[in-house]
Amino acid sequence: MTQAPEPPPVERLSKAQYDGWACRWCGKSLLHDSGAVSAGIARGNSGVHVLDVEVFACGAACPQGPHSPRSGKASQA
Repeated sequence: MTQAPEPPPVERLSKAQYDGWACRWCGKSLLHDSGAVSAGIARGNSGVHVLDVEVFACGAACPQGPHSPRSGKASQA
């Protein structure tokens, strides 16, 4: 079984992705999506302050996710 790629550093996430409101892969709003799943931990820091945060995804059906037939390989979003 292939493991999903590590999420990008927190510096590359949008505010909505960092706050858990948007899909880590495609950016779709998750505010009304009950099928959201954890996509891992995005890591980062600002000096001595740890900014690590859990990010979420639409699920296995995400059009830009790592297991999407269209992605071909892991997305870097």
